[in-house]
Amino acid sequence: MRKIRFMAEEFLRSFRKSLIKNILLMAMFSISLVMAVIMCSYYLDLGDRYEVEQYIEGSVWYPLNFVMADYESNRVPDSFTTVTGCRNMMGYYEDLSESKEYPFFSLKDDQSMYLREDDLEGFFGNNNYMGFLDEDEMYPVYAEFAEGEMCNMGCFQGAQIDLATYRMFGLRTVEGEGFTEENIVIKKASDPVPILLGNDYQGIVEVGSMIDVNCWGYVYPCRVAGILERGALLPPYSQMNVSMTSMDSRIVFPHGIRVEEDPVNVYEIERYAFNDYIAVEDGTILLSGGKEISQLVEMFRDVGQKYGIPPAQVVGTSVGMELFRRESAASVRNLLILTVALLCFTFYGLFVTFYDKIQSNRRNYGIYLMNGCSLSMILIPCLLEVAVILLPAVFVGRTVFTVENMGVLPVEVTVRAIYPLAGAAFLVGAGFLTYLMRGVDTEQLIRQKE
Repeated sequence: MRKIRFMAEEFLRSFRKSLIKNILLMAMFSISLVMAVIMCSYYLDLGDRYEVEQYIEGSVWYPLNFVMADYESNRVPDSFTTVTGCRNMMGYYEDLSESKEYPFFSLKDDQSMYLREDDLEGFFGNNNYMGFLDEDEMYPVYAEFAEGEMCNMGCFQGAQIDLATYRMFGLRTVEGEGFTEENIVIKKASDPVPILLGNDYQGIVEVGSMIDVNCWGYVYPCRVAGILERGALLPPYSQMNVSMTSMDSRIVFPHGIRVEEDPVNVYEIERYAFNDYIAVEDGTILLSGGKEISQLVEMFRDVGQKYGIPPAQVVGTSVGMELFRRESAASVRNLLILTVALLCFTFYGLFVTFYDKIQSNRRNYGIYLMNGCSLSMILIPCLLEVAVILLPAVFVGRTVFTVENMGVLPVEVTVRAIYPLAGAAFLVGAGFLTYLMRGVDTEQLIRQKE
């Protein structure tokens, strides 16, 4: 008990004597640890994406996200007020969809499609269409179908896919044609968009039929391009390893419609820009063999800078990659240099503080040793002081790296990185203190004058 009391008193005496320096070191280590974790997260890829990655025919694909990718989540849709803003979004999507290095496809297996009740008789004739309605909305709803147009409309089962999805999952038609490079390009924004119908529509709706479709609040003039084979299946978005969804009773609407001519009315092209925005949001991209996830993040950053659009987020990337996804590689390297410099300066401050402390207390230590005190009883209070200096850095790190602060889900890997880094800093400090204490010469200290 006397030994414990002695070590506690020695710790308190030493800590109070260097209180201001210790508080400064606490602040410096807190900042240093957070920056070190972020840089390790960026360069060592401390991420949890392995819980969300998908395997398709032996290849690894990653879901994308546009809404959570930017804290100003309305910034992209707000830019659709001009033709230029719409064209930028369409160019952004086109670059992704045409990438050979990082293949991309987009799908949403369950997307409601709204049709005017007044149009249903002409579209279905005298045939019953109840089996095609969304199970959650079996009755017509009175709402705004188009801007300024209120009417009764039916909610039909639907899906959205792009040309790459159509080909990747082997969809085929028994009537008409599927999605092709030619039919997803329209000359004018007012021209009809090709849609595909599930096999249950065969014999009920004819190929070539025209109808307006409300999708995501935008109205598109549509033409039935083809009827799918029976048993056509698509996987749920970002859940490629679970049971597939049948397309037999669905209206399949295309992503990636290209419009050749600029319209006079921005609204006419805005709907296609928004459709491309949703296509990226529903997108999945392949990380090519030999490529690092950081290279994929850099690719999104470069495409975003080209069109002035915030880069989409690769779901599951590390905290560091998410924080710096809009920064150039040079900027990230500069932050790394600053982090290393800050760490070096912080350790230097720790070493100088304890070197001066030990030098100024050498005579006291010699007296302790001559009175039967062991070296460990002198060393433990110093190590405890180092631990107390590092402890706030751990708490600050755990406070900073949360889902609420980072906007990244999940962040457990990053949080776990705090402990080994703090432990490494403690071991470095312990090694330095042990080295200094080995130099205590008891006989020489006794011979020294007061």
